[in-house]
Amino acid sequence: MKKMILAVAVVLSLTACTNKSQQMKELAEMSLRQSVDGDVKILGVSEPDSAFGSKYMRPDEKKGMVQTLNKVTEVIMKRTKNMTEFNPDDSYVINLAERQMRANAELRDMLYQSDIKGEWSGWKVKIDFQAKDHQGQEYRAERWFYLNKEGGVVFKTLEFPLP
Repeated sequence: MKKMILAVAVVLSLTACTNKSQQMKELAEMSLRQSVDGDVKILGVSEPDSAFGSKYMRPDEKKGMVQTLNKVTEVIMKRTKNMTEFNPDDSYVINLAERQMRANAELRDMLYQSDIKGEWSGWKVKIDFQAKDHQGQEYRAERWFYLNKEGGVVFKTLEFPLP
């Protein structure tokens, strides 16, 4: 009888965790859709992960962000032939460079402060997506959503362009 009660308790706790995880992912998706004009195509959603402040990132996360921004730079350089054939009317390059500069500022701030692991502050969920900007130019990005401890409120977002 004790084994039966234990089995039911385990199943219920796993179901509750799965439901909470799904709710946090849905909240992040809803927040994304509300903040982006037009249609959004979700390319991928991470499982919620523990957050320790909104500046702390694990070494593998920092490495991934830096690699992503390096790929963006490579795309810009390839498209402009190392800036020798820069075209100010190329809205794709201009849009990508603007989004990269905003992301670089945030990343620089995070890299200086991210070694300080604070107390557990809640959750983070990453969504890769595709959308169109206000000029109708299609773009791809990843956005990190920081949620409170209960997983019911988004209190910060970060966005990094994807090439």
